Amino acid sequence: METKHSALALRRARICILLDELAAAAPREDGRPGRLVELEGVQDQEYLLGVVDMVATMGLVRLTSDGLGAWVVSPAAGWALRAWCDLVAAEAPLVADWQGAGVTPGEQLRHPFAKGANFLAALDQRRQEVLPGSLAVREIEAAVGLVAQSRAADEWAFLFTFDQAAGAWQLPGGRREYTDASLEAALLRELREELAVELHMPDDLHLRALPPPFVGMRTSPTYGLRSRTCFYPFLVTLQHELPLVTPHVRWLTMAEVQAGRAADGACVAAEPLLHVLNRSEFDLGAL
Repeated sequence: METKHSALALRRARICILLDELAAAAPREDGRPGRLVELEGVQDQEYLLGVVDMVATMGLVRLTSDGLGAWVVSPAAGWALRAWCDLVAAEAPLVADWQGAGVTPGEQLRHPFAKGANFLAALDQRRQEVLPGSLAVREIEAAVGLVAQSRAADEWAFLFTFDQAAGAWQLPGGRREYTDASLEAALLRELREELAVELHMPDDLHLRALPPPFVGMRTSPTYGLRSRTCFYPFLVTLQHELPLVTPHVRWLTMAEVQAGRAADGACVAAEPLLHVLNRSEFDLGAL
């Protein structure tokens, strides 16, 4: 019995190593391409090839023609593999026994992923149940710009852009892509895209980092899984007046920022800005 248990533990460990390697080889959300995971010559090859075949039937990997290599098909597939790896390592069943736990049918139907519409979301939800407080499988680096405008004594307004997907006003900026040489380059690219204005440094603006970053955790409305975003704030100093050429860009008052609600009724997602403003050493009047 002990020998059988040891063999199962060894196979479980090898599955974890395989899933971890597949997850690490997945293409990145920032555009970085994935890499091939070669399976020829691995220990317990026949068994692990069977595992990879099963993963392929789920649509998470694409096998090479000889079946001895695998490409992870997308960033989301990589996150799913990472969550699955954690559950295997925790020796937890993939699906919770709600009936055995006494969860009523009504409670099951109210569960956000009860109908299994999103395997990735359901998998990560299960991982959070088994491993509360575990790290997010999706991590994002984002650069955001603090553009302030003095209107009167002690009255300030801040530039925001409207994110249609989130349904909220947010600081200009966004995710750092693989092709961005730096966070500053990412922010400059995002400013050009969101403000619909051609901007160059140093002729049009200056950027100054305002560390440390603000770390936000939330359940992604698009993927349904726990995501961790590091927002790196930068003070944006404009060299001339900025033309607002799109209705999705506007100045919001301090009152709107603090209330979390704009005059048009839309939500204001201002956590990275408030993170900066609430620092004792930060002085708007010195800008």
